[in-house]
Order: sequence, then C-alpha cells, then structure tokens
Amino acid sequence: MRKPAAISLLLVLLASLVTPVYAAVIIRATIGQNIHIVLSLENLNSSIYNEIVQQHLFNVSTIPQAILQNLEQRGLEDAECVYDPSQNIFNNSAKSIHVELLLIGQDVVHITINKTTMNKIYNVRTNWRKFQVNLTDSYSLDFNDYFGSPLVEWKLEDKTMPIHYYYSFTSSNEFDPACYFILPSTAINPQVAEDGDTLLFELPLSVGESMLSSPLLILVALIIVNLVAIFYRRVRRVK
Repeated sequence: MRKPAAISLLLVLLASLVTPVYAAVIIRATIGQNIHIVLSLENLNSSIYNEIVQQHLFNVSTIPQAILQNLEQRGLEDAECVYDPSQNIFNNSAKSIHVELLLIGQDVVHITINKTTMNKIYNVRTNWRKFQVNLTDSYSLDFNDYFGSPLVEWKLEDKTMPIHYYYSFTSSNEFDPACYFILPSTAINPQVAEDGDTLLFELPLSVGESMLSSPLLILVALIIVNLVAIFYRRVRRVK
C-alpha cells in the first residue's frame, strides 16, 4: 500500500473514533439586583435537535425548575425564577435553543451597605449553576460537571468591559460548554468568597441612594419637622 493511501486510511479511522461535538452550550448570567440568565444551545446536531423537539422532555420551564430544585436541596428557599412561559425557545432554522429567565431573591443576591466606604456590598451566590437537565432519553446536560469548579479557578476578565468571570469546560466529547458571570461595569474589587461559590464586589451608591443614606438628610428632615411643629403651635396661639 502506498504511503499516501495508508495515511488517508489512518486519518479516516482516527476520525471515526472521535465523538463529534453536538452543540455549543453557553450560559450568560448578568448580575445586578437580580441575575439575568440566558442559556443557549447553538449549532445543534440536526438529529439530536429533532429528537429534543419530538420528545418534549425539554421545554421552557425545564431550566427554571431545575435551578429552583437545586437551590431548595441546598436549603436556599428565598429564590424565584421569573420567565415568560410563552417564549419560543426553539429555532428550527438555526437548530438552536434559547432560554431566558430572571433569578431573584435574597438567597441569590444579598446587598448590604459598607459603612466605611458607603458603597453597596453584593453577595452573589452562584451555586445555582450546579444543576442537571435531560434533553432527551439519551442526552443530558450536567452543569455541575461542566462548571462545578470553584470560582477561584475561573478566569477573571477585569481589564475589559464588561467585567466577567469565565470558564470553558474542555473535557466533554459531546458538548462544548462555557459559562460567563457578567458583573456591573462599575463593580469595585471583585473577588471570590471562601466558600468558592459566592462572588463579592461593591458598587457606588446612586445619587438618590446617597441622599437617602446621608446623615445630613436626616438632620434636614428633623429641622423641617421642628419648624413645622413651631409653626403649628404659633397658628394655634393666634386662633
């Protein structure tokens, strides 16, 4: 056998041993007062996409229910998934799936005030990401396997906008998973808490929030109250 023919045969055999990537799986979680989650399955294998649509195991409520169940198992019950049940998550022409929801609650995003800097401190739990869903009877997505690594092992992009934590799972032969936690553009000192699943950062107070939290505003309010009381007493004396 000639060398070129032997090399071609070897390449064909190697290609047959490699499991194809069925889809790019991307989670983008934009953090603010709540967490806006967008999950996309892009460039799905046609046969798998058709199987997902036909079996009806995966629908608009699958991701929200899986996330809430995961949080409840961790004892985090002050959380809620808000989504539009009428949204069309399937794109037949592009063979893609797009799910969008809002994750809210004190057990997800907890905000306090730094009395020294007068900034808002954000405590953002991200362990909701460790859930698993079935696409079909044969295929599932295990996000705990994909993105369960502690956030200190994720890549922090703080020199570009938007600031984000990023992780790409490279050990899957079937899917190509990536996850982004996108922080507000004005986030200060982003870091990971000791539990490995909580993001911490600060945000400056807005003008309105600064006024409401200012001792000067309280003093002005007290002065106004006293002036009103004095004026009221004088009006009563005149009567």
